[in-house]
Amino acid sequence: MQPLVSVIIPTYNRASQIGETIDSIVSQSYDNWECLVVDDQSEDYTEELLSFYSSRNSKIKYLLRDSAPKGASRCRNIGLEKAQGEFCIFLDSDDILLQSCIEDRIKRIEADRNKDFWIFPMYVNTYEKELQEVKIPNKKSYLQDFLKCKIYWQTMCTLWDRNFVRSIKGFKESYPRLNDPEIHIRAMIHSQLNYSVFWESNPDSVYRPAFSKIGFDIARKYFQSLMLFIPDISSELKENLLPHLLPCLKGYLKDYLRESLQYNSRQNNLVLFKVFYKNNILTFYQFLTLYVQYYTLLILDVSGKKVRKKMNNLLEK
Repeated sequence: MQPLVSVIIPTYNRASQIGETIDSIVSQSYDNWECLVVDDQSEDYTEELLSFYSSRNSKIKYLLRDSAPKGASRCRNIGLEKAQGEFCIFLDSDDILLQSCIEDRIKRIEADRNKDFWIFPMYVNTYEKELQEVKIPNKKSYLQDFLKCKIYWQTMCTLWDRNFVRSIKGFKESYPRLNDPEIHIRAMIHSQLNYSVFWESNPDSVYRPAFSKIGFDIARKYFQSLMLFIPDISSELKENLLPHLLPCLKGYLKDYLRESLQYNSRQNNLVLFKVFYKNNILTFYQFLTLYVQYYTLLILDVSGKKVRKKMNNLLEK
């Protein structure tokens, strides 16, 4: 018998896009699925659209987030609580599954059923040219790369054993960003290599990134997320006897310096440097040098690009 697969989709004001995502599920060559769409209290015509879909297909279920906090992670966890499938896939409300995606995934894991989760490659829709395949390197462990902010896959690439993802308590609901790398890092730590990455497989899904220009709002959310993410992941590494991997997390500070430093206040930036130091990611020398260099460059009114470059170079030492 085909095991039931639960596809969980959070959505907010995406009525103009989510129809294509749901159509990609309805058209699957694999028949035994359920689709749980969890609405984050949309203000467009999402409810009317989903009522139309669910009235014509009983496998599509429309749920409304009725408890705090707001956000995609809370919606995903509501879907996870309600899911009946042995396996589950989380999609964003503009992701696309290719027609044989679920069928191929279930076939591929047949000899590998004792794992906690399985990863499959994806395409990225750049809206400018043909779909771009995201290559996943062949590695024994992907944990260090994810800790270094080297991300090879997105949410919909993972087929989860439902009981395992429930056992790690799903997604962190307080994060404005970094939800996807956070759950995969935590899953890799707790799984202890009991997962499979089908790096050689053909892509079976399409990720459509939101091309939001980095600005004050996104930079502020990145700062807020790192203030939670760094202590949380540091604690996970220490509790699971992996403190030697803490310096890998400098990759997220480098990413922050490149993209978000100039949009956040001096106070926020200095507070974040301290968080990396207090969690044993930066040495005292690195922290002090970073701190002094930042203030010096501000006083000298050096351009933002030069500030970021100089500070990134310090982290390489």
